[in-house]
Amino acid sequence: MDNPIQTSIIGYGKSAKFFHVPLLKASKNFRVHSVLQRTKSDAKDDFPEVKIVRNLKDLLKDDITELIIITTPNHFHFEQAFEALSADKHVIVEKPFTVSSDEAEKLIRLAESKKRMLTVFQNRRRDGDFLTIRKLIHEKLVGELVEVESSFNRFRNYLREDAWKEKDLPGSGILYDLAPHLIDQAILLFGMPDKLYADIRAQRGGDADDNFEINLYYPNLKVKLKAGMLVPEETPRFVLRGTKGSFVKYGLDPQEERLASGQNPSEKNWGAESEEHWGTLYRESDGNIITEKIETEKGNYPAYFEEVSASIRKKQSPPVLPDTAKKVIKLIEFAKESHQYGKVVQVV
Repeated sequence: MDNPIQTSIIGYGKSAKFFHVPLLKASKNFRVHSVLQRTKSDAKDDFPEVKIVRNLKDLLKDDITELIIITTPNHFHFEQAFEALSADKHVIVEKPFTVSSDEAEKLIRLAESKKRMLTVFQNRRRDGDFLTIRKLIHEKLVGELVEVESSFNRFRNYLREDAWKEKDLPGSGILYDLAPHLIDQAILLFGMPDKLYADIRAQRGGDADDNFEINLYYPNLKVKLKAGMLVPEETPRFVLRGTKGSFVKYGLDPQEERLASGQNPSEKNWGAESEEHWGTLYRESDGNIITEKIETEKGNYPAYFEEVSASIRKKQSPPVLPDTAKKVIKLIEFAKESHQYGKVVQVV
């Protein structure tokens, strides 16, 4: 692009380094102009010519910057996004969008009044496994769906002293960390549910939750979303059950691991998954259960920033509509209400 989007990044932790930076580098449509780091300057390892800024005020008064990417802890998202939009910048917020749906609505109204792009980094919309199940559902390969399970489990049986996500802070805990991915995918597939029930726990005895199960109820369909930090065994990432059979998919999309290891997203076959990790379709034929391996669709994280570029330069829709991101936060609020009162709640 002859006119790359001048981009500034707020925060330079794992999210910035492992996701945003390599994807920005792989695109000709962006130039990282400045980075806000309070004390360190290691952004220069990735961008030798970058301008290091120590406070948000100085970053926002720079007229060169067009786009702000916010990768700070969750409780800073609203304030920083509000200030960036107020300074007439386009904004990408790392998930979760905000801590509350009221905050999300305020940002949406401000972005509309300023005529600036506002979007959220929901990268797992572009996971190969999600793209695969979306295709299977569209083609009705398991018939009419009756149940879907989506799980994102890990194992770490100790707490980290330096981990803000495990502190007693607004927006901390696994509910705000992983549920935005699973809820966003569910909304894309099925829309908003009629009812919801949630069980949220701190199984390791910490200050923040580290386990949740959220049941979303639709007419003739139940969607179960689960995540936990005490799951050492391999569990399915997705399970689809329908009137004609089931589909079971193990393993996580390989893009995160490849980005973290320094692989270039521009490489040929980026996002392709090896055959050993393909999911299995189970269907009945003449009284017997037959199985079939289903090739995983290629994941495509780079497409996110191409859509951001088109949104800013060509006025197209952003890759994640802020109203959808607000719905994700709204369902998290319903989940917290359901857990608090131990009951199914109506989604209104």
